[in-house]
Amino acid sequence: MVYAPVAALLKGLRVLESVNRIGPATLKQIQADVDLPKASTLRLLETLCHDGYVVAVPEKHQYMVTARVLGLSNNYRPDEALLAAARPIMEELRSETGWPSDMAIYQGGKMVIMDTSRQPGMLSVNRSVGARVPVMATAVGRAYLAFCPDDERERILADLSRDRDPAEAPARNPAAVQQLIEETRERGYALSNQEYVRTIRAAGIPVMRDGAVVCAFNIIALAQAVPLEQLRDHYVPLLMQARNRIENAISP
Repeated sequence: MVYAPVAALLKGLRVLESVNRIGPATLKQIQADVDLPKASTLRLLETLCHDGYVVAVPEKHQYMVTARVLGLSNNYRPDEALLAAARPIMEELRSETGWPSDMAIYQGGKMVIMDTSRQPGMLSVNRSVGARVPVMATAVGRAYLAFCPDDERERILADLSRDRDPAEAPARNPAAVQQLIEETRERGYALSNQEYVRTIRAAGIPVMRDGAVVCAFNIIALAQAVPLEQLRDHYVPLLMQARNRIENAISP
């Protein structure tokens, strides 16, 4: 039996994520962000307002999330030791290179950003904590996939093979997956070269603890400013140095 997700629920979650990420925001801004018809976006916003997750600000024609969204994270337990160790190192890396980094983990078919040193306006695509990005088309996803245990990789690929997201389509090509894994493991890092977002390049590496992958860590740069060779030869070594510092900080 083919799994069919509840489309209305997914659309509602997209709208809620959009308001949380860019709000306060107008209907026009939210509609453009979620790429849904205006009428559908408005109905979903009205539903979220009715249930107390979003509030309308009539005088400004804007919407913003309410305190009720905090309840959605009550049972989420991030690795506080990892985040505490990584944050200052990520900030130092951004100061040194001028480019931001994300830390992400695989959850429910996507890479979920645990923390980021991005600042609004730094890149054409700004991702916040909790944002979900593809596995197969991103450097963090490719790094995580290549270095996670074999049994976990099999489960991830099984999930992705059922995903209708075009960005995950390579997961259905075993030969391509094997080549990607072999190349990434040989290099020690993964690359994404404008496959997911046409304006950016990124390098990603795994963060290990006790021989197991705990997350993936990247550095992201504008393609027009940083050639692929510069990303590999100059920024990847700095990324690896930062990763080593994080691993040393979280080692038992």
